[in-house]
Amino acid sequence: MKRISRRFLFGQCAELGRSGALASLGGSALFASLTSGCSRTTAETDLAVVGGGGAGLAAAVSAAELGLRVVLFEKMPALGGNTAISTGLFAAVDPKRQKDAGIRDSVELYAEQMLESGRGRSVPALVETLAREAYPTLLWLEGLGMRFQDELIESYGSHWVRDHRPLSANGLGYIRILSAEAMRLGVDIRTDAKVEELVKAADGRIAGISGVRAGKPFVCLARSGIVIASGGFGANPEMIARYAPELAGLTTDNAPGNTGEMILAAQRAGAALRDMGEIQCLPGCPQGRTHRVRLHTDVSRFIMVNREGRRFVREDGRRDDLRDAVLALPERYAYSIVDNRGLESHNILVQKETVVGVETGDAWRAKTLEDLARQIRVPAAALIDSVQTYNRAVHTKSDPFGREPMNLIHTIEAPPFWACYAGMTVHSTMGGIAINEKAQALDRTGRPIPGLFAAGETTGGVHGVNRLGAHGVPDALTFGRIAGRTCSADAGEGKA
Repeated sequence: MKRISRRFLFGQCAELGRSGALASLGGSALFASLTSGCSRTTAETDLAVVGGGGAGLAAAVSAAELGLRVVLFEKMPALGGNTAISTGLFAAVDPKRQKDAGIRDSVELYAEQMLESGRGRSVPALVETLAREAYPTLLWLEGLGMRFQDELIESYGSHWVRDHRPLSANGLGYIRILSAEAMRLGVDIRTDAKVEELVKAADGRIAGISGVRAGKPFVCLARSGIVIASGGFGANPEMIARYAPELAGLTTDNAPGNTGEMILAAQRAGAALRDMGEIQCLPGCPQGRTHRVRLHTDVSRFIMVNREGRRFVREDGRRDDLRDAVLALPERYAYSIVDNRGLESHNILVQKETVVGVETGDAWRAKTLEDLARQIRVPAAALIDSVQTYNRAVHTKSDPFGREPMNLIHTIEAPPFWACYAGMTVHSTMGGIAINEKAQALDRTGRPIPGLFAAGETTGGVHGVNRLGAHGVPDALTFGRIAGRTCSADAGEGKA
């Protein structure tokens, strides 16, 4: 492609000023600061990636593997985003591990379950792409050095035994592997770099980005395109209240950088947004609490009880149904209950946060169920009956709340017993930039916007109204990888 000159840059800055695209950033004042500093703050590259979590790093690495020069911008001081603080579970149809465990699965079943979970709001082409490409992405990760346990589980809300657990304690392993590979391939990683606007050429192509780093404005022009992979808006209470007022005031388990500015920047540049009101919540801190304990990750290990000590919901049900059931309780929280074997089945970080939770008053440990009931202030007889009834269900493979037999595996009877709060905390925003199966951002007519791509939680259309458990990481990494590959072609013509 033709080299972008300094004259071209001034032309694009002028176009931004005329179009009013910088109005939200101070209009002419910022335009003046950008143009006056262009000789000092301008970078040129093949691909610019916005966001240093799993999706952004996957895009950067996959593009660099194909020979593109890549600059990655992360507004926080360190890489990671939501991927780093996730449990790291990765759902994928795995012919070897599932066959060895006697688990029947297929790409078609994976897609069918996602579409059913999305209740008609998921885009079939995106779902089918994720179902088909998740396993190749897992193999790609393993080729880079990522390691997974051989035993698969069904995690909270995933509804099938296809969830891979990394040997690293959580999602941080993905960030370590991908960032190391990015640096090996020469990706230019810039942290503390807040991207604020997209630079749009007169012909409608997204030609670059502008933002601020260390208090100084910068512009980066990218020949092959821009990948927005900056996450959702789960840590932005104003956007939560705007798009889902019924969830306003809930706590969040999101990384602090997940504040959604680039979703809105893409909208200002002409991108369509979808499903912005679809927000997923998981058990976590009730309002007013700050330390989250996760005893719910493996659905075969825990039960949930209300303030009366009674089960009230099918614990392996849909995440949106569980959210609504908990928020319908008068207190808007419940308790997750496990025994010591259940606690020890979790990774070391979950065990540690549970022990810390005992100290902060967010978790409880007791030698008997009677003592546990006393500590969480529920009727002892009710709690004991709930546990005993559940244990019988495990033995008979018939649960009064309808849990699947495949999840009736482990009784709760090995002391000490553990409990933690199970309030609802904002976990994932499932709306964002509309994309196609090539990770190209779409305008309001459904056509690809030249030069603009998106991946991960910054997009909408993959999960519909409900994201299955263990699907966040494969979504981010798979579509991040696709975005990087797509950008290696002539993005101006939209060829993959």
